[in-house]
Formats: sequence, C-alpha cells, structure tokens
Amino acid sequence: MNAGFTILDYSIFIGYAILIVGLGLWLSRTKKGEEKDSKDYFLAGGTLSWWAIGASLIAANISAEHFIGMSGSGFRIGLGIAAYEWIAAITLILVAKFLLPQMIEKKIFTMPQLAK
Repeated sequence: MNAGFTILDYSIFIGYAILIVGLGLWLSRTKKGEEKDSKDYFLAGGTLSWWAIGASLIAANISAEHFIGMSGSGFRIGLGIAAYEWIAAITLILVAKFLLPQMIEKKIFTMPQLAK
C-alpha cells in the first residue's frame, strides 16, 4: 500500500489553493479611494442576508472535532454526548435572542470589543 501523494493529489491541492486565493483576491477588490472598516470586514458591510449569516455560523462551528471527536465520544459514552450538542444549540438561540441585539446596538463586532 502506497501512503504517499501522487501527481493527481498535488495537482488537486495546488488547483484548490489557486482557486481559493484567486476568489479571495477577486472578491476583495475595492473601488479607488474606498476605505473599508471593521464593519465591512466582520459584517460584510451589512449586506449579508439572514441565511448567509446562519450558514457562516454553522460553518464556523463545525470542525474536525464534530466529525471525529464527537463520533468517538458517542461510541464510547453513548447517546448522552448528544446533550452537549442540544445545550450548544439552545445557547446559540439565547445568544441570538438576547446578546446579539445589544451587540448590534452598541456596534460591537468582535469579542475583544465586547470585553472593553
């Protein structure tokens, strides 16, 4: 069994990297003289729809910990590990209902700003 990368593996990786960097550079273009601030960076200038914001939250929340760690914990501990995820979902709803409106009202976009 060969565990090394093939030319196809390298070419897919390089192609993906070029695509991501190119897309990022293309989307980050600005008009001459237009300056961006933290609202533009963290909140996309206030132009995102609710579903894009929700998808971003879910994508930021899901990681290898979910696919590997939670599956292993579920196998070892049992169904009780699902309580962790239910509590996390309830916490996200509470944050969205009570904390998020206050942060938006006070123009707080990042956690370090919240701590000040």
